[in-house]
Amino acid sequence: ENHSPFQLYYSQDGILANPTSSERDFSKSCDVINPGGRTSYSLDVPWRQGKYEDRSPASHQDLLLVRCALAPLGTREGAESTKVICFDRVGEVIRLSPSKLSTTLGSFVAAELLGVRVLGLVATDGPTRVLRFILMQKEVTPSSVIGNAMRETIYPVPSFISTESSSIPQDEQSRHERVLSAASETSRLLNTGRILNEFAATREAFFGIGGCKSSGQYEQRKCSYGVGDEFSCKLVFSGFIFSIIDSSPSELAVLSLHDIEAFASWNTLGKDYAKTKLTVGWIQLDNHCPNAPYPVAFSPSRGKNFDGNDIHGKPFSLKIPFLEVQVDVAPRHRTGIRVLSAAVIMRNLSIFLDLAFIMRVQRFLLGVQDNLIGAIGGTNWNFIDSQEVWEHPDIEGLIRQKIARGKDIGMKTIFIQRLSIMPCSVRLSVAPVRTLTKYQEQFEGKESSAIHAAVRKGDLLVGEGSGVIGVKLGSKNRTALAVVRGMMKSILVDALLRCDGASLNFEGVALWNHLSNKEQLTTYLGAHYLASLISNVPALLGSLAAFGNPVGLIRDLGDGMSDFVNEPMKGFKKSIQEMDPSFVMSGVARGTGSLARHTLGGVADSAAMLTETAAKNMAVLTLDRKYAQRRDRVMRLKNNRTRADFVGGFESGLLKLVHGILEGVTGVVSKPIRGAERNGVEGFAKGVGKGLLGLLVKPVIGATDAITDTLIGVKESVDGMNPQHDIETLQTQVRPRRALYGVDRAIRNYRLDDATAATIQARSRLGGEEYLSHVDMTQNVALMSVRKLLIFSGNGEEVLLLPYKMITKVETHEGADRYSVKIYLKEPKPDGTDYEEVMCPNLEIADLLQKELSNVLS
Repeated sequence: ENHSPFQLYYSQDGILANPTSSERDFSKSCDVINPGGRTSYSLDVPWRQGKYEDRSPASHQDLLLVRCALAPLGTREGAESTKVICFDRVGEVIRLSPSKLSTTLGSFVAAELLGVRVLGLVATDGPTRVLRFILMQKEVTPSSVIGNAMRETIYPVPSFISTESSSIPQDEQSRHERVLSAASETSRLLNTGRILNEFAATREAFFGIGGCKSSGQYEQRKCSYGVGDEFSCKLVFSGFIFSIIDSSPSELAVLSLHDIEAFASWNTLGKDYAKTKLTVGWIQLDNHCPNAPYPVAFSPSRGKNFDGNDIHGKPFSLKIPFLEVQVDVAPRHRTGIRVLSAAVIMRNLSIFLDLAFIMRVQRFLLGVQDNLIGAIGGTNWNFIDSQEVWEHPDIEGLIRQKIARGKDIGMKTIFIQRLSIMPCSVRLSVAPVRTLTKYQEQFEGKESSAIHAAVRKGDLLVGEGSGVIGVKLGSKNRTALAVVRGMMKSILVDALLRCDGASLNFEGVALWNHLSNKEQLTTYLGAHYLASLISNVPALLGSLAAFGNPVGLIRDLGDGMSDFVNEPMKGFKKSIQEMDPSFVMSGVARGTGSLARHTLGGVADSAAMLTETAAKNMAVLTLDRKYAQRRDRVMRLKNNRTRADFVGGFESGLLKLVHGILEGVTGVVSKPIRGAERNGVEGFAKGVGKGLLGLLVKPVIGATDAITDTLIGVKESVDGMNPQHDIETLQTQVRPRRALYGVDRAIRNYRLDDATAATIQARSRLGGEEYLSHVDMTQNVALMSVRKLLIFSGNGEEVLLLPYKMITKVETHEGADRYSVKIYLKEPKPDGTDYEEVMCPNLEIADLLQKELSNVLS
């Protein structure tokens, strides 16, 4: 950009035509830019190789060197006024002296321009490097006067400099007139004081303001020019843990981020890209809903080659970070358009969900939304389920407002130099909701337990209510048609929302030199990932448990065939290297064993899913809700903590078969009696029907459960030979569920010992009661709820259970080498004593137990 009155001549450094050639037209050796002109600069030779020995090719900075002058580069005045500048160095300056055009201007005019320079400065305009030229005033020094006088005495003109008019790129008279006109304009500006000093001229050239302001520029930035401060910031965190607590209150989930690094660097004057990078080593979302089929809802996939050991002995870590995000923002463009480059790398991840967890998280997020709207004082959002009649919107006004906003491109328009989002794979598993126990229902609250019950019954409302998916709470089937409809709905929901290890592959995104805005970019990315999701529908349907997960079966067979071919080849290569044929035999054995494991295990797992689905649907057909709940609470064999085998599966299946027969036989008698007690003759008739239906269906369910457990035992026996099997199931929660204290469920700072004690209490006879405190007595543990005291022994047996209403006082007793806490009772025991004595290992623990009990009683 030439903002001076002089013509400027420029060329890539090192590309000047050979001055000794017969072709003496020096206009071909450079380009010219007129006053007020702007042009795009391109390399004459994009790559140069050194001609001579031991000369390396030109570097990136060498290629971006530019020769600039106030006269054609092949002339004497051009040679004397030439300066070299590098386009790659933001803030670099050159100063061209008009006084060196003495041959054209004459000595008097040249002497008058000794105090003027044409300043050239490399600035930025978004991602573009801009070389701007502007006049500046410079103090005249004696050396400048002497140098100008000496220049006039140089004679003769060197042979390589042309003085013939035919060698001048343009007509000599025309060029002289332009130079004289520029000198006259410069003299006028100098005499009127309108030429800036060096600092002010540098500021205007760098920011493109004042005399350097180009057409189309939206605003004038008020900044002080200088070298600019360079800032860089690096933040390193071992991790963050976010506890999600709903309105019950109860802890719904825990989101944890591990090994976080954030880096940013920028210049206050925007001389270069502002760079930011965020790295997250591990992200995990733990499901703390009671009876959750999967304890971990979201975590990175470790891969089948993971050996079960964390790197450097550190849990929740990967060799490669799970998420990397880098955004580079270019300096501000004169149009106001933001220019940026971005890259996102996300590793493969595993998602394990159940519908009750999704519904409760959605309910929590909607509650947060309502609270935020109330906090900021906005208008309330009324959803469709509020039954409120809304006024018709002003469509024309909305369209006009949208068009008006679109005119102001400013910061809303984004130029994306590069956007790269790497492809990733998602392993999705969805399990049916498990029934809550009576104590769990009491603890979770009416609304949360109603959500679990409604989801289990299949009372879903898609596209209705305030969320994406809603549930119909408290519905009852009062007619025969409603009962049949409810059974079919439960079976359908279970069939469509149960899948095991569905592999969803999402393609990456690559955008280059893309001009867009936020709305367009969001629409593009949404359409891209929606198309990827649609392409994964066949794989998702093939992973449904209702069909036996055929995709998983094919994947197992493929892995087995791959090992069957690859393992012998690896053994063969090893045998050649070691000159030992035993490696070949070992490879054949490994490949054959892997094929057998994957084939037998895959078939057994697929068959187990089919039989399990059939048994669960038949349990719905019994119309016995309590029986279905009791059956649901019995965990599947493969979800037990200890690894099962064929014998264990057969034993479990045999017990379930006997249990199914007993349930069917006893139901014929018990159901009519219970029905008569509740509803008289009508209840008796219904009970007879349920009993006869159970007599037919429940033994079949027991037989199907027996087959399922046997098949699971076969699969686990086969997979037990493979140490790499099902590495995703090794995922553990970051920490136990948070303890909430007292009747009001007070939230305090998290303590691991209290959380562990509250978890133990929930599985004991104190389940359903609010946690209060505990005391670790080394060999025993004292748990204190809001109503009772329970003491566990080291092997998990209940030693003492006392309601607080039976206690009068608590005292510490110290004897010979023994310490105890005596709990005095309101009524004596059968043996005549009126106290319970709890032995403690030392006086400190005895005092602590006495203090805690006293606080509880008070």
